[in-house]
Amino acid sequence: MGACMGKDQTIQANQKLNILIVGATGHLGALITKHSLANPKLQVNILVRDPQKNKELVTEVETAGGRVIQGDLSQPETLRDVTKGMHTVISAVSSFDEKTIIGGQTALVKDSLRNGVKRFVPSDFGVNYTKFSKDELNLTPITGFKIKFNEYLETVPIKTLHFWTGALLETFFYFQSQGFSYWGDINHKYDFTSFEDTAKVVAAAVAREDLTGDVVFVGNELTITEFADIYNRVRGTNVEPKKAGSLSDLRKLYEQKKSEGDAMSVALLGLSLIIYDDRAKFDKNDNSKFAEVNETFLKEFLKQNPSVKLP
Repeated sequence: MGACMGKDQTIQANQKLNILIVGATGHLGALITKHSLANPKLQVNILVRDPQKNKELVTEVETAGGRVIQGDLSQPETLRDVTKGMHTVISAVSSFDEKTIIGGQTALVKDSLRNGVKRFVPSDFGVNYTKFSKDELNLTPITGFKIKFNEYLETVPIKTLHFWTGALLETFFYFQSQGFSYWGDINHKYDFTSFEDTAKVVAAAVAREDLTGDVVFVGNELTITEFADIYNRVRGTNVEPKKAGSLSDLRKLYEQKKSEGDAMSVALLGLSLIIYDDRAKFDKNDNSKFAEVNETFLKEFLKQNPSVKLP
């Protein structure tokens, strides 16, 4: 009986889809790994710079029969054959660094092509970029580098799967850490999705072997006023959003910081020029195609994350 059980387990393992998650010890990467490990259709492998950074995650992957591979996107020579045997490579890297977002991901794709990888998932996870010009997207490296890399992806013979989530909730709260404010129209609706829900839909979508193209998944569609009302009801507070200025004012501040050589402010303000623009809102989403993923609405998100607060 024991021998037969072992054989069955081997057959089941062989039927799983081999995936490689890059940046698995980052916030989003770790969550994608967690939810992918819970999916019986996936055999999870991870690429990390330092296996000691998250020993628990490494142990979970190895216990599930996956490989823990060392490699550094900023050092392409360390990426040789890291994609061997993989069906899908998922990039969850997050950086303002062109060498990592463009150079590192490009090296991954080239390795994927050499090793017959069927599908590549770039590190997109953002708002609706389709209505902005290339010049507007290049105002910040956060979007500019991603768009430049996606242009490269269109020139190579590999299938791709892109995830678009609107503004990530945790990142939005970080933006508000110095005071709850907004630019532009208070009645503009925003798309918000938590890191956890993003990871859930990535795992669910990747488990569909032939799925390619764009996946738009949105957890919440809220105006700033609606956001504040929900927050105040859950937290028992009376926080009021303050208008920082118009989008024209935001652009002037951006130009000022650019002239001062303040690279970090330029990156964040450039992203704000996109997020606070009406064009960043998705016209439709694919939530109904992923019935297994229940959206976490802001009310529940706040209850699950009591440490997340507005100043």
